[in-house]
Amino acid sequence: MKTRVIVNPMANKGNCGKRWPQIRAELENHLGPLAADDVVMTRERNHGTVLAREAVAAGYRRLISVGGDGTLSEILNGVIADDRLIAPDLVLAQLPGGTSNELSRSFGQISLTDASRAIASGTTREIDVFRAEARGYAGEQVTRYGFLLAIVGAAATISWRAQRVPLLKRLGPVSYVLMTAFTSLTYSPRAYRIRVDDEAEQTLPMWALLLCSFDGAGEGLMLAPGADPGDRKLDLITVGDMGRWESLTKIVPRLGDGSYLAHPKVTRRHATRIMIDSDQMVQADVDGESIGQLPMSVALLPLRVTVAVNRSASEAGR
Repeated sequence: MKTRVIVNPMANKGNCGKRWPQIRAELENHLGPLAADDVVMTRERNHGTVLAREAVAAGYRRLISVGGDGTLSEILNGVIADDRLIAPDLVLAQLPGGTSNELSRSFGQISLTDASRAIASGTTREIDVFRAEARGYAGEQVTRYGFLLAIVGAAATISWRAQRVPLLKRLGPVSYVLMTAFTSLTYSPRAYRIRVDDEAEQTLPMWALLLCSFDGAGEGLMLAPGADPGDRKLDLITVGDMGRWESLTKIVPRLGDGSYLAHPKVTRRHATRIMIDSDQMVQADVDGESIGQLPMSVALLPLRVTVAVNRSASEAGR
């Protein structure tokens, strides 16, 4: 299969670029030598989307993301247009090089050797894709396709702050710990208008709302234990009207193992479509990247994307 490797050298505070020779050697150990034209580097935010689209136009059908979940998400957005894959026989793969590598972790291929072996094996499975539409910070409509999660409220604010403060960004995962504590002590719940699937609209006070396709996210977070990325459903989790000290002591410390879900102000259910709005400015985030603010709609698409894995869905279920 004609393969192009898209490398984000700035992933994981620039460590991905420094480790690229090692990563390349491991990949070539399983796939064979890579030609010069088979490897491209991203130069700026969202460049992976452009490179992915160019790769498909040039006849490449397997795209390997070298970076984290954000890099893979950029590539995903390059291979979908108008809610359809731009080529029907595409395979996406992830070589873990970022701060968060959820696809690799979820399928048991977090090491370079296991991830490279998964790519070379030809074993694949399909995962769900959703479309998120929100208002950009300049007032324009923003459309983003995602595979991992969409979040609003305090959770999205934490992500935005951790990525935008230069000093914190250089700290990597530690930045999220620091910003989570700071946000918990300063963020107040907002009133949201929510419509889930075909149900009537509700107005609810919430600290955060999460739509998860995978069970985990970020660095060591277990947000939706047991979530299946291919079950054609999103796990909708709401964290309700939460005081600052309550969120810091009862929610944040329990995000790592998913036990926060037992809190009486936290709810979990399945959904395929959701619309959410607020009279206050609330940030929205898809796959770890801020896309703008509410209102936001999220809809699971009928299409799925094929990814390289060590085990097929039927083997994983045994």
